[in-house]
Amino acid sequence: MFSSIRWRTAAVFVLLLVVCISGLSIYLSHFFRGSYLSALETQLEDQAWLVSHSIESCFAANETDDINGIAVNISQGIGGRVTIVDRDGVVLGDSEEDPTTMENHADRPEIIEALSGKTGSSIRYSETLGFDMMYVASPITVESGIEGVARVSLPLTEINSYLGHINVTIIWVSLLAAFIGILLSLQLSKLTIEPVKKLTHMARGIAEGELDQEVQAVSRDEVGELATAFNLMAAKLREMVGLITTERDRIAAILSNMSDGILVVDSDSRITSVNEAAERMLQISRGSVTGHTVAEKVRDYELDEILQRCIETKEQQSGSLEVSATKQFLLVIATPLEDEGGCLLLLQNLTDLRRLEKMRRDFVSNVSHELRTPIASVKALAESLQEGALDDPSVAKDFLSRIDSEADKLAQMVQELGELSRIESGEAPLRKETVSIVEVIGRAVQRLKAQADRAGLDMGIHIPTDLPMVTADRDRVEQVLVNLIHNAIKFTPLGGNIQISAESEDSMIVVSVADSGVGIPADDLPRIFERFYKADKARSGGGTGLGLSIAKHIVEAHGGRIWAESTEGKGSTFYFTLPSELQA
Repeated sequence: MFSSIRWRTAAVFVLLLVVCISGLSIYLSHFFRGSYLSALETQLEDQAWLVSHSIESCFAANETDDINGIAVNISQGIGGRVTIVDRDGVVLGDSEEDPTTMENHADRPEIIEALSGKTGSSIRYSETLGFDMMYVASPITVESGIEGVARVSLPLTEINSYLGHINVTIIWVSLLAAFIGILLSLQLSKLTIEPVKKLTHMARGIAEGELDQEVQAVSRDEVGELATAFNLMAAKLREMVGLITTERDRIAAILSNMSDGILVVDSDSRITSVNEAAERMLQISRGSVTGHTVAEKVRDYELDEILQRCIETKEQQSGSLEVSATKQFLLVIATPLEDEGGCLLLLQNLTDLRRLEKMRRDFVSNVSHELRTPIASVKALAESLQEGALDDPSVAKDFLSRIDSEADKLAQMVQELGELSRIESGEAPLRKETVSIVEVIGRAVQRLKAQADRAGLDMGIHIPTDLPMVTADRDRVEQVLVNLIHNAIKFTPLGGNIQISAESEDSMIVVSVADSGVGIPADDLPRIFERFYKADKARSGGGTGLGLSIAKHIVEAHGGRIWAESTEGKGSTFYFTLPSELQA
C-alpha cells in the first residue's frame, strides 16, 4: 500500500498530525499539572512563612509546651496540616497527630532544606494519611539562628482528581481532532495525487531515457499543461543530452589524461571539481575535498593566497609553491570564471624541470671547477717555459713532466665523464654472468695491495666460504670495489686498516669496505655520490670526484643499492648490494 505516493503523502500528514496532537496533549497535561502544583506550592510557602513567624516568639522564650495547640489553631485557620519541628527533627506540634507518637523528621527532605536556611518542598506519599501530600517547610529563626522548622502540607487528592478529568477531556478532544485530520488528509492526498497517476505510466518512458515518445494531453487544466511540458522537455532533453554527452566525454578524456592539475572552485572557494593529476600533486582525493574550501583540505596558504587574489581582483594570478608532503614545486595559474564567480586553478609540476636545471647548473659549475686547476697549472708552466725556463734542461724537464701529469688528469676526467655518460644513457650494457664475489674481491684487493703497503695500511678480507654466487658484470663490479678500496687507502693515515667483508642477507649479497680513516662530515655524507662532489677533507687527496658517482650507477644498474656510514675522525664504511644468483 505504501508504494503509492498517495498513501505515503497521507501517512506523512497523518503521522505529523498525530505527533503534533500527542505532543500538544502531553504538553497541556503537564502544563495544567505544573501550574496547579506551582500555585499550590506558592500558597503553602506563604502559609509556612506565616506559621514560622507566628511561632518564633515561642522559640525565643523557650516556651514549647503550647506549640501543639498553636499548630492546631493555625491549621483550622489555613485549612492545611501544620507541623512544628525543632532543629533536631523532634516533632513539637502537629495539627493531625499526637506529636509524642510521631517519629523523628530530621530525614525529611523539606526539613533538611529548611534547616539549611532555605524554603524546602517535596511531594510524596504519606504513610500516615494514605495519599500523596505536598510539604513546604520554612525555617524558624531567632537571634541565635535556626531553632526549628514550620511545615505546612495539603493532600493532592482533589488536585489529582481535577487533573484527571482535564486529562480525559484532552484525550477525547485529541482523538476527535486526529480522526477528522486523518480523514481530511486522506481525501486531500487522493484529490492531489490521482491526476498525476494518470501521467505516471506515460512519463516513465521519458524517465527511462525513451525521449522519442510524446505524451497526449488529457485535459486543458494543470494536468494538460503538464503533458505539454513533458513533450517540450523531451525535445529539449534529446538535444541537450546529445550535446552534454559529447562535451562531457571530451572534457573527461582531456582532464583525465592531462599531466597538469585542474581544480575548479566556486565564489566561496569551495572545490567543485578536481582531476587525477591534481589529486596526485596535492595528495587529496576527489570524494573528500568536493564541497570543502581549498584552505580546509589542501592546507597550503600560498595556494589559497593566489586563489583569493584571483577571486577578489577578477584577474588572472600566478605564483609558485612547494608541496611539503611530496616535495614538489608547482606553478599555479588562477583564472577567474566570470559566469560562475569562481576560479580555475591550473597546477603545473616543475619538480623535474627544477631538478634538471639544478643538475645542469651544478654540472657546469663542477666541471668548470675541476678543469680550472689543471688548465691553470698547464698555462702557468707553459708561460714559465716561454719566459726562459726552457733554457734550463733540468727545470724544463720537470715542467714538461708536470704538464704531462696535468694532461693525464684532464684525460682521466674526460674518460670518466664519457664512461659515466655511457652508463647513464645505457650505451654501455652490462655483460652479466655467474660470478664469484670472492674472486672479484680478491682481484680488486690484489690490484691495490702494493699501494696499501706503501701507505703502511693493513688490509683484511672477511668472507664466509658458503657465500652464494651473483649474476653480474665481473669487470664493472671489480671497478666499484677498486674505487671504494682506493678511496679508503687515500683517506686512511699511516698505520690504519681497511677491512673488506661480504655476507648473504635476504637473497642479496652485501659487500662492505670499512676503513679507520678521517671519516666524512655528517653534512657531506648525503651528497658524496653526486658528480664532482668532494668533502673538504677529500679535496686534499686529488681525484676527479666521479668515482663514487660511477660506482652508484653501476650498482643500481645491477638492481642493488649503495650507501655509506661514517663518523668524522673514526673512519667510514661503504656498503653495496648485489642480487644473489637465486634472486637474479
